[in-house]
Amino acid sequence: MKRFILFIAFVFISSSSFSEVHEYYFKFKVNDLSLINNLTKIISIDNVIGNEVYAFANDEELAAFSKYNIPYEMLPKPSELYPVEMSDDPQQLLEWDYYPTYDAYITMMNQFASQYPALCKIVNAGTTVQGRAILFAVISDNVTTPEAEPQFQYSSSMHGNEVTGYILMLRLINHLLTNYGTDPKVTAMVNNMEIWINPLANPDGTYHGGNNTVNGAWRYNANGKDLNRNFPDPQDGPHPTGAWEPETIIYMNLFSANHFVMSANFHGGAEVVNYPWDTWSRLHADDSWWIRVCRQYADTVHVYAVAGYMDDLNNGITNGYAWYRVAGGRQDYMTYFKHGRETTIELSNTMILPPANLPAHWNYNYRSLLNYMQQAMYGVTGTVKDSVTLAPLKAMVFTNSHDIDSAEVYSDSTFGKYYRLILQGTYSITYSSPGHYSKTVNNIFVKNDSTTTVNVLLRPFPVSVTNNGAGTPSEFSLGQNYPNPFNPATTINVSIPKETEITLKIYDVTGKEISSLADGILKAGLYKFTFNATELPSGVYFYKLQTDGFSDTKKMVLIK
Repeated sequence: MKRFILFIAFVFISSSSFSEVHEYYFKFKVNDLSLINNLTKIISIDNVIGNEVYAFANDEELAAFSKYNIPYEMLPKPSELYPVEMSDDPQQLLEWDYYPTYDAYITMMNQFASQYPALCKIVNAGTTVQGRAILFAVISDNVTTPEAEPQFQYSSSMHGNEVTGYILMLRLINHLLTNYGTDPKVTAMVNNMEIWINPLANPDGTYHGGNNTVNGAWRYNANGKDLNRNFPDPQDGPHPTGAWEPETIIYMNLFSANHFVMSANFHGGAEVVNYPWDTWSRLHADDSWWIRVCRQYADTVHVYAVAGYMDDLNNGITNGYAWYRVAGGRQDYMTYFKHGRETTIELSNTMILPPANLPAHWNYNYRSLLNYMQQAMYGVTGTVKDSVTLAPLKAMVFTNSHDIDSAEVYSDSTFGKYYRLILQGTYSITYSSPGHYSKTVNNIFVKNDSTTTVNVLLRPFPVSVTNNGAGTPSEFSLGQNYPNPFNPATTINVSIPKETEITLKIYDVTGKEISSLADGILKAGLYKFTFNATELPSGVYFYKLQTDGFSDTKKMVLIK
């Protein structure tokens, strides 16, 4: 029977117009679970229960999957199981047992800012394929002024048909704003964090059936692409599933412009807290910390929820790869490439939860939502600054004999502030910044659910630069340093034919940046940079001049 279904489905796809994108929901069984590692690059796997796999696909993906000759069964789409009541009445929506129309959602978000202008602003990060807005509510006690405090981010419904988190995030925004000043826990978080909440990450998918209904919602964006398989991947490179979608680019730009210490991405179709890695079988450096934080989320839920809620896999938590491999997921992107800490939280087995069940799911989860946010304020924190000017530095904060796979964090360049979330213990941390000598601080003790402050001053390398004023050179050039070999100082000549932005940096043989001799705009001229390597060991080093349209690298040797 299943092979007959397979044949009919394939004939349907083959005879359809590929100019119109379709989305399919189906299930199949695999005897060898390792096959999932290949299939995850072809179709969008939604859940794996034993040897049974639930997945979504567009036309092209289903055609590629069909080549494996695996029998499968088409399933009703989650958004077609029953009609969902909608509302655009502001008062009715505040009962939290309706889904808003798209226009009502936009109105609700803007009303949060208009009613609480000192605490909330709305950031429109960009527009989707079909022109809908990707909105963030930003909440802080001084919301219009950048402060030296951790940035935290929640977003939901990147899969457009997984909408429990959509309503829970709207309600969380309301909860934070209405309880500020009366609830000590909420007040402390709003006073000491910058909180970004994006209730609807894929509005084109959620309102695929039109702006007035979530009936007809689907997983993909308007181009038929799974946004949670579209991010750069630590294992599979920058484009694991093809070109970046407009929504993916919007999020990547937002994440680059901010410094999110911790985040979570809400989904549905299961009930479990999923932590990194999704793409690798090996464990994250902070695997024990992840387990503790996720265990706290699920265990708190169990106290307030009905029996059986959020008990999937390891009683409500799972390592991502141990469940099934995902390539191109946002969780690994944020954790690996942006040096943050992100989980994927599956809030309900039913993707489009009946509206009447939404208040109960809020009651199950809201304490855990607040507890998870609170973790962004714990661990080791402090500032990294230049010891001479006291200017804040962007510095790498590396936990020795611990950090692997991009687990290190960075201070921000605005305040020099860093946040290293980590399990209780005693650590040695090395702080390093271009143009400065590194510093290691030993015996840093961290207690769970508390903050240890370590402020660091880094001494700059002794570097001098002069412009000899001998006319204007005709072209860019990077001279060989002299003397070479050298000890302890050497001079590097650079010709700059026009005012331009340049970088001149020193690297060791592993490619690690040792010093930054220039990083900014210089006028035309002949420059001499003096590099002093008093505290560096003997060895081979490289220096590189980079401008817009010119790049050159040369080798130098330090002998002591």
